Amino acid sequence: MPELSNIGILSAFLAGIISFLSPCVLPLVPGYISYVAGRSTFASPSGEIAVARSVALGLSFCFVLGFTTVFVILGASASALGQLLLSYRFELNIVGGGIVTLFGLFMLGTIR
Repeated sequence: MPELSNIGILSAFLAGIISFLSPCVLPLVPGYISYVAGRSTFASPSGEIAVARSVALGLSFCFVLGFTTVFVILGASASALGQLLLSYRFELNIVGGGIVTLFGLFMLGTIR
C-alpha cells in the first residue's frame, strides 16, 4: 500500500498537469516557451550547445522564481487581509446586514 505522502505528491502533480492543460493556461504556453527557449536558440560562435542549454536553464530558473515570488506574495497578502477581516468580523456583519437591508428597500421601491 502506498504511503499517504506519496499519494499527496502524485495528486498534486496530476492537478498541476490538469491545470496546465486547461483552456485558460494552454494559450500562454507558446509565450512561456519562446521566453525561455527563444533567447537560447542562438548558439555561440564556436557552436557550443552546452552554453545554450545553460542559458535556457538559467532563464527557466528565473522564470519559475518570478512566478513563485508573485504567487507567494499574493498568498501572504490574502492571508493578512483575511486575518484583518476576521478581527473585525462582528462590525463587518453589521455593515453587511445594513447594506443588504438597503438593497432590499431599494428593490421594494421605498428608496429611490
